[in-house]
Amino acid sequence: MTVNNSRFTKLEKKELRRLTGLAYERELAKALESLEGNFKKWRKNKITAFDLSELIHKFHNGVARDLWSFYMNGHTELVAAQAISKGIILKTEISPGILEKLK
Repeated sequence: MTVNNSRFTKLEKKELRRLTGLAYERELAKALESLEGNFKKWRKNKITAFDLSELIHKFHNGVARDLWSFYMNGHTELVAAQAISKGIILKTEISPGILEKLK
């Protein structure tokens, strides 16, 4: 999906920020599922508290930071367009006017 250089209205920019935030939350939640499994292992004494702490640290400095950097880069039009193309945001969740400008 390519971005049309049309100017977005103030209201459309606000909507793009909302969509970007929604996509960020969805991807972060998906990534956290793997971390959740490690908490279960820790509760069952399959890994130590130190192991869990290291996994949390790696998550924070890895995937969490990568997602934050991607979604908070200020290019909401491009981020929203990519989230749509990846299926993170459904076309039905976007107003037709914004969707048309993002084509």
